[in-house]
Amino acid sequence: MKLRIVIWTIVGILVVAMLLFLLLGGKGTQRRITLKELHLQTERTEKSINELSGRLAQARAIPLSPDAVSALRAAESLLTQARTLMEKAKTGTDPKTVEQHLRTVHRLLTRTRRLLRDATRPQPAKPGGTT
Repeated sequence: MKLRIVIWTIVGILVVAMLLFLLLGGKGTQRRITLKELHLQTERTEKSINELSGRLAQARAIPLSPDAVSALRAAESLLTQARTLMEKAKTGTDPKTVEQHLRTVHRLLTRTRRLLRDATRPQPAKPGGTT
């Protein structure tokens, strides 16, 4: 009988300690991103911008529908916006603004990739009404 009481007391203490740890100690401070890390990320992002520029040039080389051509123009304008923001991110000195510029650039690159993919995707053939 005493053994049961000792075991349940230990289990209860462990449960209370774990709850306190989860509630109080679980939330740590965010890791600060240094300017050096942001510049490394800027270099990687610039490589993906150059890669997308090459893919855009390849997409312009093939004959496409007028809708696809307008999508490519939109992708090119997004890529231009991404390049200007990259220049701002390169010259930035405040880590928060540099990080914000990089996030915006990543969003623009995602939209550009989506536009490129949709523009170069083969269109399904319309069923011919042969009778």
